[in-house]
Amino acid sequence: MQAVAQRLGFTTMALYRYFPNKEALIDACVDAAMGAPPETGRTGQGWRADVKRWAYAKRAMLCARPWLAELPFVAAPHGPNWLGWHEAFLSTISDTGLSPEDMMDMLSVVHGYVSGSSDTAISLSRARSRGISFEEWAQAVGEDLCRAIDDPRYPTLSAILSSKSGGISKESPLPARNSRPRTLDESFDFGLERVLDGIGLYIDALKRP
Repeated sequence: MQAVAQRLGFTTMALYRYFPNKEALIDACVDAAMGAPPETGRTGQGWRADVKRWAYAKRAMLCARPWLAELPFVAAPHGPNWLGWHEAFLSTISDTGLSPEDMMDMLSVVHGYVSGSSDTAISLSRARSRGISFEEWAQAVGEDLCRAIDDPRYPTLSAILSSKSGGISKESPLPARNSRPRTLDESFDFGLERVLDGIGLYIDALKRP
């Protein structure tokens, strides 16, 4: 708090008039950095396309600010941007017939996937911010994964990484699919489609008599 106050030209006590503790200040920084969500409302292309649009926007936001993943987010209540992202998502599935509790759970499911599956892309963004090229980053990640090959502690992972159709090289951070190297976007989209498949099956089940 003292360092921030000095940077702003305030006394530490002046800063405490606005933020009761460091956690509240960090939460305010996180909320400001998240920015406004994509425009709420449906596009007319169906809930699936709208959820994908939200997911890609959330991923782009996280990758543009890789330092967000390193900060705690613990104070309450959370800020308007954080709530705005919630509203933007919920509006995409508001006419699907899901119950209010189901809608909140679907938000948790999709948000969890986007946050978890963006780790690799965030790592790349962080590396680029430090002047590391994609090729250097990919080689480092690929070499780390390749250490599992032929290691008896990781028999299943080793078999996948060394397979003909899904093998990995020291120059690639992702195992191939159908013998073709994948991009981070392709990997993200594959998982997102499977998440949406599951949501779609659940919605269809609710409509059956």
